[in-house]
Amino acid sequence: MGKLREYRAVVLSGFAVTAVLAVVYFWAWKAEETDSRFTYAEHLFREGAVSEIDIQIAEEDWQDILENPLAEEYHRANVVINGETVRNAAIRTKGNTSLTFVASSDSDRYSFKLDFDYYEDNGNYYGLKKLNLNNNYSDSSSMREYLSYKILDAMGVPVPGCGYTHITVNGEEWGLYLAVEAVDEVFLETRFSDASGDLYKPEGMGGTGADLVYRGEDISLYTGLNPKTNENGDGSAVLALMRALESGEGLEETLDVDEALRYLAVNTALANFDSYLGGTTHNYYLYEQDGVFSILPWDYNLSFGGFGGGKVDIYNPVSGMGGPDGERFPAEQGGNNAPEEIAAEQTEIPAAEPAAPPDMGGERRGMGMPTERDAPLPEMGISFDSNRRRMEPPEGMPAFGGTGEKPLVTTLLENEEYLETYEGYLRELAEIYLSREYLTAQITEIYDLIAPYVKQDATAFYAFEEFERACSTDPKDEYSLVYFGVNMAESILNQLAGGEPTFDTGSLKGGGFGGGKGGGFRQGERPEGENGVPAFGGGENRPDGRGGKTAPPDMKGTKQTDFREYLPKLALCGGVFAAGLVFALVFRRKKWLKEPEKRES
Repeated sequence: MGKLREYRAVVLSGFAVTAVLAVVYFWAWKAEETDSRFTYAEHLFREGAVSEIDIQIAEEDWQDILENPLAEEYHRANVVINGETVRNAAIRTKGNTSLTFVASSDSDRYSFKLDFDYYEDNGNYYGLKKLNLNNNYSDSSSMREYLSYKILDAMGVPVPGCGYTHITVNGEEWGLYLAVEAVDEVFLETRFSDASGDLYKPEGMGGTGADLVYRGEDISLYTGLNPKTNENGDGSAVLALMRALESGEGLEETLDVDEALRYLAVNTALANFDSYLGGTTHNYYLYEQDGVFSILPWDYNLSFGGFGGGKVDIYNPVSGMGGPDGERFPAEQGGNNAPEEIAAEQTEIPAAEPAAPPDMGGERRGMGMPTERDAPLPEMGISFDSNRRRMEPPEGMPAFGGTGEKPLVTTLLENEEYLETYEGYLRELAEIYLSREYLTAQITEIYDLIAPYVKQDATAFYAFEEFERACSTDPKDEYSLVYFGVNMAESILNQLAGGEPTFDTGSLKGGGFGGGKGGGFRQGERPEGENGVPAFGGGENRPDGRGGKTAPPDMKGTKQTDFREYLPKLALCGGVFAAGLVFALVFRRKKWLKEPEKRES
């Protein structure tokens, strides 16, 4: 027992070291395992590359999708992504206003949703379970959404992964799309430390609550708050958020205020009114972690002023589409600066004449949004209420819900500290991300990447000449995104200096709400390349040069954590401890047996 006491310090130290090493190994291995389960970004959302996706589907199922797009019904398909096949995936059309408008046009260029685990439990592509293929509707540049997510990411707002992809269907050319990661459990697990919180996708068209206006403690009153996780929850956390937004108290206990200010600043700077800011009050997610909500962005094809004209008031940006002189929707529709009464009656807007081919000097092709008050809304089937300055959705679409109040904006910006932070983010956006230098560099890089695909796009909404015009880096060209950025930046900085808005986003031309009417080439009509060979058709032209490989055995990212898997690491820790203990014992024993040194007298 006496000798054990002598070794006690060594033994206890060894146990402590082993415990620490075990914990470090456990969490490091767990983090490595999580990372290895979700490697889809490096395969699908690679910077500077266009991915290849071939949808292999029975012809009758594909025709059913195209003939009944509004049903949004899933059909079985194999999906080949950069040469690797994911079998038994599901595909359907997706969208809201864009789906309705394309369905009523002569185009088949729908956006699609791929679901890899709809038919196969835990089916996935390197951990990714759902993928959206967006058709760049209403965007002649094919860059608005991609650039918006890039800017949001740079501003510290959590964004879904995205990347350009060239789509074929059964090997037949379809077009250039933007692939966007779904905001779901996988997104939460890769962005947040806790993925078990409440996720909502608010929808202000046909529902209430998306405006985050507090209406009482009965969660059933909030029909527009669509839970995507914990669907049987009591909604107590989101109710607490709305109470805080109403009272202005306890905001930081229920909302990531700084992230929300970044979100609001970017959406204001990009004049993105097909969002929480506009009359539709949608295209965003709410995610709760430990009672605190984050605002997650979604759907930016109508950013850069694509949802309508008007002068954006950075201090009261809750507006839909304004008039050419900065007129806004009234309060009940989420706007500002409108007269209390406008002597006009509600009228139905007649259908316009079919769009003429682009001449680069006239109107945009397809279904465009007017910038003149009470001007026609061509080919959209929309009624426009002149008395209330509100857009009525076409037949078959839900009505715009909500009261027009936007407490996420008003409550935050009434706080002087938050307002100062918001102004700082707007200044950063104006001076950096809307600058001519930044946008020119980004647009040039993206243009070089996607222009060959756009030129040969089988289902494009816009002619290639329109795409080139939108990608102009001339800040005076009213068709270009650089024109928007430079003028919007000037307007923001002028307002920050105490002035008025100076830029009418309605002056931007060439694409916007309503999009194109399915221009370009129909399925099967794509022209040949320079040497008579269909462009981008073969595996040799894929970004990674791979042919038709099947998925690797470890593609399924469904590995479950099992403590037994960590036994080898724990055994290693134990071995280290045992070796150290033996070394300590031998060292001490040799020290005891060593004869004492003799001192010289």
